[in-house]
Amino acid sequence: MIETSYKKEKAKELIDSKLTCSLKHRQDVTIPGSIRKKLFILPGEEVIIGLEEGSNDLFIRKYTNHSLENKMVVSDRGSIRIPTELTRALGLCKGDMFHIYLVKNENGLLLKKVNL
Repeated sequence: MIETSYKKEKAKELIDSKLTCSLKHRQDVTIPGSIRKKLFILPGEEVIIGLEEGSNDLFIRKYTNHSLENKMVVSDRGSIRIPTELTRALGLCKGDMFHIYLVKNENGLLLKKVNL
């Protein structure tokens, strides 16, 4: 059973969007419109945000059912607030940049912090 779970994790395929976003002063990031369209994420919809297991990457997925992850609402401009506990845990600061990756077969995205 553990092997099956491990294989599923390894099977995740990331697609580099070649786009970035940055953490703003209110602990939010704006997801580009082209990404939101691909994932069918509309203003006012709920998304879940959390830490990708075994890494310091943030995942964002459309909220579909009950979840213990942080639930946030997408603003009219496509901004999503990063919860304080996640910004503290990752040591994030205003201006931090992220590469945006689409997660194939999961209808979500992964934000990987750019180390300058």
